[in-house]
Amino acid sequence: MSSIRFSDELNAELVDFSRGFVEHVLGKCDPSRLIHAKIDLSDWTRPTHIIAFGKASVAMSNAIAELLADRLAGGVVLAPESTIPEVGLPHFRYFGVDHPIPTQRNVDAALHVAEYARSIPSDHDCVVCVSGGGSAHLCLPKEGVTLCEIVEQTDRLNTSGSAIHELNMYRRSAEQLKSGGLARLLNHVHHCETVVLSDVLGNDLETIASGPLYDREQLIEHRIIGDHTTALSAAAEYLKCVDGRDPITTPMASGSSSDLGRALARAFRNDPDQLAQVIAGETTVQADAESGVGGPTLELVLSSAVELSQSPSLVNEWVVIGFATDGVDGPSQAAGAVVHPEMLTYRSTLTSALDALENHDTLPFLDSIGATFRTGPTGTNLNDVCAVCRFPPVGT
Repeated sequence: MSSIRFSDELNAELVDFSRGFVEHVLGKCDPSRLIHAKIDLSDWTRPTHIIAFGKASVAMSNAIAELLADRLAGGVVLAPESTIPEVGLPHFRYFGVDHPIPTQRNVDAALHVAEYARSIPSDHDCVVCVSGGGSAHLCLPKEGVTLCEIVEQTDRLNTSGSAIHELNMYRRSAEQLKSGGLARLLNHVHHCETVVLSDVLGNDLETIASGPLYDREQLIEHRIIGDHTTALSAAAEYLKCVDGRDPITTPMASGSSSDLGRALARAFRNDPDQLAQVIAGETTVQADAESGVGGPTLELVLSSAVELSQSPSLVNEWVVIGFATDGVDGPSQAAGAVVHPEMLTYRSTLTSALDALENHDTLPFLDSIGATFRTGPTGTNLNDVCAVCRFPPVGT
């Protein structure tokens, strides 16, 4: 599990609570744990290959390899550079790739995936491991489309706050391996299945990683081992453990981070008997060239905290915590943030918070009050989770 780094300014009680929250969620979202709990390959007898791409590709491929044991024939893994092991699986090739903007090394890696898929013997099997970030990793432009064009469109859609469905719709039209392109290259193998760690709300197979194995004419089984509800359930479980009551949970959270943050705060404020409100999903920020540095989860946390700070009846009895399960909240390089009312005590601080929200410049402000925490890439990706709760909880 990633090492969680909190600000030295955060008091010990908040650090302990926040560390427990993050570690519990990430533990439940661990790809290896999910695969071993939900995948059974004991009846597979043929030599089997693994193709993996996405932020969880290393952990997923390792777990599948453990299940296959001596039936493992080889494979190829595309992953964030920092997650690639010094010593990998035998007969495997690993490629460090970039996200969210694809680079030439992504194209080179995707080209190798295509070549490897074609080379698998027809009497062998294949498991494809797909996780969030896989669409950017597996970038192979169609003839007549340049990498520069894909980069420009990806950047435009990312900064405009577009949902993942819109971005991946473009990628399906512009790239060779999307919309079932990889499935068609694997059409000759004896048997192929896809194991998915979904970062798409609703688990639309055509949208997850832009649907490289989703071909309407070639039905390849997709096994979804985890999604944003996995993170949501884990967060609720942790909060119940420290207080004994079930929090109210809201899945499929989407839309403006600021709007959702305020709505989360109001729901909590209007139910004084409730321990906590927890949401999980994919929120967005409509940034532009004039915007500062921040991420959707940082904006979600800060907007919720600002709304609560303007509710005198709550005094100092709340905390807001949220983070991106992949460990990187947009361009901010922070995983998330935790805010307690004492961090917004002075009027000047609250004014600065409002300015940060208006300018989408949440990272510098949250850093300045000691609210952010960092994990680095976690090796999983199940969207974002945010909770507002009584603090300290009754059970602590």
